[in-house]
Amino acid sequence: MIGMGVKNWQNLVPWKWANVSELFTPKIAVDAPNYLMRRLSTIRPISSNKIPMAHIHITFGLIRQALKRHILPALFFDGPPESLKRKPNPELITTAHMLYERFLIKQDTHDIKIVESLRESPAVRMYFAVNHVKDLCRAAGIPAITSPSEAEMFGAVLCREGLVGSVVSNDADALLFGSPHVIKSLQLSKGTMEYTTLSELERVLDLDLELLRDLAIVCGCDFHKKGIKGLGPRKGAIELKRYGGLRYLLKARGLKLSEREDYIEAREVFDEASFMSAKGVDLTLKPLITPRLVRLLQPAMGKDRAEAKTRELVHIWKMFGNTQTTLESFV
Repeated sequence: MIGMGVKNWQNLVPWKWANVSELFTPKIAVDAPNYLMRRLSTIRPISSNKIPMAHIHITFGLIRQALKRHILPALFFDGPPESLKRKPNPELITTAHMLYERFLIKQDTHDIKIVESLRESPAVRMYFAVNHVKDLCRAAGIPAITSPSEAEMFGAVLCREGLVGSVVSNDADALLFGSPHVIKSLQLSKGTMEYTTLSELERVLDLDLELLRDLAIVCGCDFHKKGIKGLGPRKGAIELKRYGGLRYLLKARGLKLSEREDYIEAREVFDEASFMSAKGVDLTLKPLITPRLVRLLQPAMGKDRAEAKTRELVHIWKMFGNTQTTLESFV
């Protein structure tokens, strides 16, 4: 859960709409947990006695629409969470993995054991969906990468190093992790995106990246939800420029050393991205594994539709990267 302060700060982010063709490189890093949670939150389960399959429709739709527009979506998943954000819960992950393995073997969408387990725990349901989505990506030849830490953090590293054109996430932390370009809303069916850039944010708020990170701590964020009492984003920006940074601001406000250390520890999380490297990350489109893709789609779509959708994706895959040459291109 994001603190109220950071929500107010995010309202100052200068989002704008543009055509997806404006991406400087036709690859995007998708913060998969963020992307799925936003869309799943708007969907009601069709049946309480059936394993939810909306995550498959959402992911396949993303892959299909992106490849049709010659954009390669690389899906990034959270690794071990930052301890200041939430505690690791390996038991939930293990439970979800066991349920997913059971589902792969039985292929029964009405398996009562799985249905009840997913209904009882939204976290297990999300981990179950993540396992399913990762397999779908691999079968479709799409990069599915588990990050060293937060998904948006590693996506930001790839964008910073020019391997992707943007990070798809409505979490402004991607900017604070140093991503030059972030897409908040991606409407591939229309070929449009709602995006912002780090340089524009720095210009609008008149803060460099270091002070932007300081501002997130001042307002309250995932890593320090409390923030500094009495300081919102606008006043916080003024105070940070006045004192020259978070450390000096905390001292000027009379906080005890132990209190200041908590703020600084949270602030240092944003610096982790500076020490990450994208070296060795494979962001190429692989051949489809068609029998496996059909099998993964079938529980969500039925056999006939799964086969039809797989054939369509094979055709899109063959056309990916090819652009039609016209006479106008030589004029």
